[in-house]
Amino acid sequence: MNALDAVNSKKTLSAICMMMVISLGTLQIQPILGGAFVDQLAIPLNAIGTIFAAELIAMALACGIGALLMPHVNRRKFVLLALIALVVGNLLSTQANSWMALVGSRLLSGLAGGSVMAVVYATAALRSAKDSTFAVINMGNLLWGMLLVSSTPFVLQAAGISGVFMVLVGASVIALLGFGRITERYDDMAEQSETSEPPLTITALLLISLFALLFFGHSALWVYQERIGKSIGLEPEQIGAILGASILAGAIGAGLAGIIKRRIGLLLPQLFGFGVALVATLVMVYGTSPLAFAITAGLIHLGWFFSLPYLFSMTAELDPSGRLAGLGNAAIFIGQGAGPLGAALVVGGGNLRAVGWLAAGTYILALLIALVVVARFRQRSRAQQSRLVAQAA
Repeated sequence: MNALDAVNSKKTLSAICMMMVISLGTLQIQPILGGAFVDQLAIPLNAIGTIFAAELIAMALACGIGALLMPHVNRRKFVLLALIALVVGNLLSTQANSWMALVGSRLLSGLAGGSVMAVVYATAALRSAKDSTFAVINMGNLLWGMLLVSSTPFVLQAAGISGVFMVLVGASVIALLGFGRITERYDDMAEQSETSEPPLTITALLLISLFALLFFGHSALWVYQERIGKSIGLEPEQIGAILGASILAGAIGAGLAGIIKRRIGLLLPQLFGFGVALVATLVMVYGTSPLAFAITAGLIHLGWFFSLPYLFSMTAELDPSGRLAGLGNAAIFIGQGAGPLGAALVVGGGNLRAVGWLAAGTYILALLIALVVVARFRQRSRAQQSRLVAQAA
């Protein structure tokens, strides 16, 4: 099997999906796990943010630096070391009983997870069916998140915090088994892929900014959605069920992107994704009924997870080495971290509508940038086709 067949195989797709979901670490269960840190380990509330921030910042840094290294390293050895470090970081977390110990173990896990992500996106960028690949990866992330969120309370009750981290250890070991599916070097595929552009062109920088803006808007609203639900009279159990269902709507959005692919072009998915998120956000913060809250929560996830695979596929076509896709993923973490901070600055004593307008304004800016990015992307594609015609003649 040649390098192209190997990277396009279903086994490789399964391997990188498993690597991706476990590389997320505690990201999807932080609210649940943070409460357990307080209840079971008596960790102060103000230390919870430090623990998770260390993991998140480490992920972003490792993913960004790792992305730039991808054309120059043996990717198989790189991901092997990263996955071993991830197993060790999760194992150390099972033994941590203080917030400082948890900061250290989650910092190691974050560095390892970010490095794994860089390899995942570099490998995905080489696959022929880029839209479908990134759609499947996003679906995997969402379905894994649903499974983890729904099972963690029961694991905490049965086996405590160490039990949760042992679940991550087991998943890390399973992901480790797939490292052999990773192509060793970009040189093995370079002749069979399009020419890479430098990852810091104007188009690339604008595209990276879209990832940050998309997740800034999402996370700014996400941290206050429980408060929004409570303000219209919903019970905690009802809010949890609605937000869990909204994650499923995100998986549906990613699945639709994988099915539709480029049949509707690149601009319409961005208009749909950012447009739906914009309208649904404002309806949510101005709405007064549980039905409006439930529908808009689902539409927000569906919209932006539908547009996300198309953004990643553009990064892969601009730079098949995977650097740009990895930098885009690092920008996601920056947006996720900055969103709650921005929301905290405008919410005041409980102005939830101001948070909604912050998110909506972010989506409007992102939509304008998306128009420029798609136009520049199309211009590049036409120029490439003209060169190919000229060479053939």
